[in-house]
Amino acid sequence: VTAIRSPGSTLKPLLYAMAIDDGLITPKTILLDVPLNYGDYSPENFDKNYSGKVSAEEALARSLNVPAVYLMNQLGVGKFTSNLKKCGFREIQKQSDKLGLSIALGGCGVSLEELVMLYSSYANEGKLVRINHKDGARDLDTVQVISPESAFLISDMLSKLERPDFPSGYRNVRGVPNIAWKTGTSYGRRDAWSIGFNEEYVIGVWVGNFSNEGVSYLTGASVATPLLFELFRELSQKHSRKWMKRPENLMKRNVCIESGSVASDFCDNLVEDYYIPLVSSQRKCEHLKEEYVNEDETVSYCESCCPEEGYKKKLYENHPKDLINYFD
Repeated sequence: VTAIRSPGSTLKPLLYAMAIDDGLITPKTILLDVPLNYGDYSPENFDKNYSGKVSAEEALARSLNVPAVYLMNQLGVGKFTSNLKKCGFREIQKQSDKLGLSIALGGCGVSLEELVMLYSSYANEGKLVRINHKDGARDLDTVQVISPESAFLISDMLSKLERPDFPSGYRNVRGVPNIAWKTGTSYGRRDAWSIGFNEEYVIGVWVGNFSNEGVSYLTGASVATPLLFELFRELSQKHSRKWMKRPENLMKRNVCIESGSVASDFCDNLVEDYYIPLVSSQRKCEHLKEEYVNEDETVSYCESCCPEEGYKKKLYENHPKDLINYFD
């Protein structure tokens, strides 16, 4: 449990939680899953495909790499690694000066024990619980890693069943309690992870070869998660359906489904979204803009230079290129 391995995508929940706490995203915020370059680094998704516009909650549930690297670039590698060092990640403490954007995708070293402690924060109002190996120990050593609000939101996002990493053949399993979980598969398929939690337990599963040899069929979803589900079913004798209580400071609002931003006067397709008052962005949606044009729509005017007659108002959709600048 203390061996250093590549975490695959298992650090993404922390990245999304920190992005929520920094006001960068809410669950319905739209992120771009398109080819992006960061100098000489161009992240790719696991399946080599791109989905265009996706919500933050969908990007996390599908474990998309490109939106994760985008968020890491916005948040800052230094801020992310500082939090991991506070959590007790030993190898990251040693290598922090050498780590870059790829840490979002598992470009670092962690242990199973460290991951399980990190995931305890999602189930414990953002407070990491350090593992105590002493018999009879009652005092908990905790560290506040993220806010209670983002911990709840990450738990909510990772508890949804409509996900590509739901193991085939397990969709109708009975007796498994309510859990949230995240899978991870390292580069070269050398490590398969599945870390799950609920109010009772945090369980981490790693599958791989001690020789570090990769196996073509080794993925977190197909190998590690079925075992995780079995462990939860055996341990949770009461098969509890309870879930974490929503923090009082976590509110809901309607946002534009096209951008996930606060709706403007032109937005007519709305969806309900969680947000943290005084933290989440209040930026109005710019998916649609109003423009002054002449009658045949060949000339556009600014509001101050619009003629007294011979013009009309027109709504137009931001070009994808403009949207990239908008999200940046």
